[in-house]
Amino acid sequence: MPDVKIPKRLTTALVNSLTAGVVPRIGLEHIAVGRRVEVEAILRDMDNIAEGGAAFKFITGRYGSGKSFLLQTIRNYAMDRDFIVADADLSPERRFVGTKGQGLATYRELMTHLSIRARPDGGALESILQKWIASIQQEAMKELGLRPNDPLLNNEVEQRIFAVTAEMQNMVNGFDFAKVLSIYWSGYRHADDDKKQAALRWLRGEFPTKSHV
Repeated sequence: MPDVKIPKRLTTALVNSLTAGVVPRIGLEHIAVGRRVEVEAILRDMDNIAEGGAAFKFITGRYGSGKSFLLQTIRNYAMDRDFIVADADLSPERRFVGTKGQGLATYRELMTHLSIRARPDGGALESILQKWIASIQQEAMKELGLRPNDPLLNNEVEQRIFAVTAEMQNMVNGFDFAKVLSIYWSGYRHADDDKKQAALRWLRGEFPTKSHV
């Protein structure tokens, strides 16, 4: 079996986490053993999801049986395959529903821990939005033969963003969501950090009511 050199940043993170008695968030694939069957089953689900399917699984086990370890391992595999990952620990203050904002607290936790391969420790929401806008810009340039500094490019990108968000307006709160995306695009185009941050705060559930922004 060939030797695998593990980057120092990973070994440091692994040792620090294990010393502290917590499950490492990165590098788990280098120390995971005895989980081949479970990992392969969930990776097959990921292949199905990548093709437009869906999957839902419960992982159960006694305390200390390795549930958190397995979940973090799968989380890393998902990001390596360019999935967006969100995770949250449920508690009395964070539940799926509740009369005292517990559901919103869970949503905020998920958005805080939104992760991608380039941002494995969370906080990836803005990176995702910027990548989405950049992909729209690239498509417009390629299809219409526009240059990056072409004044027509901004108008074309704006129209394409509105076309995408228009499809969401019939969903629950879809109009508000579409409006916030357009506000973020406006801030992005005009380098208005205040407007961008206001849109991001809304998307992260940090405003007390949906009418803010």
